[in-house]
Amino acid sequence: MDHPPVPRVGAVRNAIRILFSVGLSGARGITLSELARAVQLPKSTVLRITMTLVDDGLVQREEPTGLFRLGIRTFELGSLVLSVLEIPRQARPYLEKLAEQTRETVHLCVLDDGEVVYVDKIESPQTVRLYSRIGRRAPAHCTGVGKVLLAHLPGDERLHLVERHPLDGYTPNTITDFLALEKELEEIRKTGIAFDQEEHEEGIRCVAAPIFDYTGEARAAVSVTVPTFRTTPDRMKELAELVRQTTEVISEAMGYGAHRNIRGSFGGGVVRG
Repeated sequence: MDHPPVPRVGAVRNAIRILFSVGLSGARGITLSELARAVQLPKSTVLRITMTLVDDGLVQREEPTGLFRLGIRTFELGSLVLSVLEIPRQARPYLEKLAEQTRETVHLCVLDDGEVVYVDKIESPQTVRLYSRIGRRAPAHCTGVGKVLLAHLPGDERLHLVERHPLDGYTPNTITDFLALEKELEEIRKTGIAFDQEEHEEGIRCVAAPIFDYTGEARAAVSVTVPTFRTTPDRMKELAELVRQTTEVISEAMGYGAHRNIRGSFGGGVVRG
């Protein structure tokens, strides 16, 4: 039986086009003028629709620049179909292998508005392990995954994030000075590895490395988290190399190796213990 055609709503379609255009702008964000050009609508119309999306949390507006970026509500929608998202799907077999190799807790994380969001996790089989959960948020400046993702952002974007998220101290080891953090991030860019040396939680250390996609951008990070009493400098070096190897393979699966030598871009510096 044929059904009569259902009329479409133009305003909803415009809102979808605007939402996608904001998303395609990535971490840099997009101005109102750029957005209006992208969707070919008057700025006044784009502003009304976009601010409605801001009110509902699907888009966020950065002050004082006025740049628009995707809001956390889009992640909440995406988390409902997390199992079919590209990075978790591509990464899962390699995370499982890493967990088997290390017998420690393995995380897959992304950066959202200056904070780390855990999007996948494999528990350590050992009795003493870190509490965490998928969907949990954590500060970026004092976690391994956060620092490795901050290290690959443009400098001005890092500064804006720090302005919105002060470098609060969580332990005596937390870096709370921006220049000291920048020095640490420069080292991370050289080595391709970030460490959390009890900077977020006392008694917990982790090592992390970034996942790059086909555009060359760091889209996510993988970490291994270990109670301090199970670590030594040699053990941390061993874990760092295993994490590095894992993220290289995932990056290749995401198309990164198609246009760049993976090993060279991940850095070949000496790993700090």
